[in-house]
Formats: sequence, structure tokens, C-alpha cells
Amino acid sequence: MDFDAVRDSARYGSAEVGKLLSAIAGHSLCLGNFGMPSDEEIRAGGVLHGEAGVLPWKWKVVENDDSAEIRVEVRVPQTSLTFARAVSLNPGEPVVRVRETVGNLSAVDQWIQWQQHIAFSASFLAPNHSSVALPGNRGITDPGGYEGHELLAKGREFIWPHAPGVEGKELDLRECFMRRGTGFVAGIELDKRREYGFICAANRTLAVAFGYVFLRSNFPWATIWEENLARDSPPWNAAEQVRGLEFGVSPLPAGRAEMIRCGSLFNTPTVARVPARGQLRANYCIFLARLPHDSQKVAEVTCAEDSVRLLSSNGAQIAEVPAEGVRNLLRGRRTTRD
Repeated sequence: MDFDAVRDSARYGSAEVGKLLSAIAGHSLCLGNFGMPSDEEIRAGGVLHGEAGVLPWKWKVVENDDSAEIRVEVRVPQTSLTFARAVSLNPGEPVVRVRETVGNLSAVDQWIQWQQHIAFSASFLAPNHSSVALPGNRGITDPGGYEGHELLAKGREFIWPHAPGVEGKELDLRECFMRRGTGFVAGIELDKRREYGFICAANRTLAVAFGYVFLRSNFPWATIWEENLARDSPPWNAAEQVRGLEFGVSPLPAGRAEMIRCGSLFNTPTVARVPARGQLRANYCIFLARLPHDSQKVAEVTCAEDSVRLLSSNGAQIAEVPAEGVRNLLRGRRTTRD
């Protein structure tokens, strides 16, 4: 947030990128725009993934007898949006409950991108020891490729989890860091038949799984990207291995203008509408689960009334995480602790 173009561009990149990359952490918010701003927006001060990620947020701690909660909010002047997030923990539960509200300050409807930008390093998603899971259906690889270092063929449709590689062979996107010196971006439509969507990353050696559960109607898309020692520009310097597991209202970080032009993909909208002077709300939960050391790969995450359950591909339960009233939380209903 204190990025200085003269001082910091050599380390983090030009201002439209470096402002975000100098401050980004494991979970970042993309609001208004998901991807690079247009040339005109850059000249007006636009930044990668929208202004919310580089502004100071107001926050306060809410004291409750039986839970802990932090509330944050930010006003985003470039897009006339507001954003609020309440993050809470209940005793004895390895689950973070999140409630978000996007507000439109303008007198006209706005079509926006709203993406949860989660990234994992190779220290957790270690090759041959880890995998990712999500309830994917159809997908598409980024038409723009990956700056000449593509792992996947450009602009190709596929059925999750197998996507076409540049050499014609299908690659399983549940596996991470398959080929050094490459990267990719892909958008995956989450299964329309489901009430709940999820993303999950698991490390079998550490016997730990980490993930998110949300309503598919709020966030119908997952975006996977991977940087595997490919980008030699700062701050990457061909030295980073990162897998992004993102979910939101758009399939690809192509920018708001492109997603509005697209309108829908696979008959699923690619942007969200915030009514004039109105709001959008969405809740989700973040979970951490211990896995048996001899467990199979996590293939499915489901919600019971008061728990999150992790299942193998044959439907056997691998782990269960206590989460009181989690279904009511995701559906936007009040719970006994609220």
C-alpha cells in the first residue's frame, strides 16, 4: 500500500502490477476487476485485480462470549463499490466463517468481477505428495497462454480434470508442478447440479487438507493458475512455484470488459450484477482437516448440518470437520451463535 514506482518497480514490477504484488498474501480479494486493467484504466491509476487489494481497510474486533470475530471494510472509489467482510471462529472448530457484502454506491447497475484469490506454495503443494480437488465440469484454458511458457494448449475446452497439454497429451490438473519452466491459467465451471462448491488442497505427507466451501450459485467458477519457475520478471525471477486455487463469478482473469463482452460461457454467467444502490452478499467457510496417514486422495467435500466432510473417490469418508450450522451459514441464514 506504500508502493513507490521509482523505488519499488525494479523489485515488484510496474505500478499497475507492482502495487498488488508488493503486498499480496495467501488470500486476496479481486473486486470490480479480475485480471489486468485496460490501458485507459492504467492511465487512470488502475491496478491488477482491482483497487480493493491495495487500499487500507478499516477493521474492528467484536467481542462475543463464545466466539471471536473481526470485521473489515473498505470503500473502493474507482468503481464506486464498498466491501465488508466479517471473519469469525467458534471454540473447538478448525473452521473460519466468512460473510461478505459488496455494495454499489452509484445510481446505476454495475457488472463486476468478484473473486477469492487463494495461492499455495510448493512447501504445501509439494509435487508427488499433494493434490487438489474441486467439483469441476467443463473448462477452458486461457486463450492468451502463459507468456510463451505454456504447460497447456491455448484457448482449448476440456472436461475437468484432464486438460490438453501443449504437446497434445492430456494432463491431470489435480496434480501440481508437473513441468518446471511452465505455467498455465484455466477456468472451470463448477457442477450446476450441486448446491455447494468447494476447493481443496491436500498434502498426504503432512496429512493435512485445507479448503473452502461456498454456494455454487454465488461463485459458479473456479480458476486455477500455476507458476512453476517460468516468469523471469520481478518479483518472480524464475524462482517461485505457486498454485492458485480461486473461486468467484468469472472463469478467467481476463478483465471486466472482456467478461462483460463474453456475458456467459457454457451457459453460466461470467460477471455478477450489483443493483443500483444495492448489495450482493455471500458466505463461505475455510476449513483445516487432519487426514489419516494412509488415506486416499480427497476427491469430494460435502456439507452436513453441523460438519464438513471429506470423501475419497469411492465415497468413503476420510475426515470430518465440526462446523455448527454450516449449511445455514452458507445459505445466508442466521445461526444460533450469530
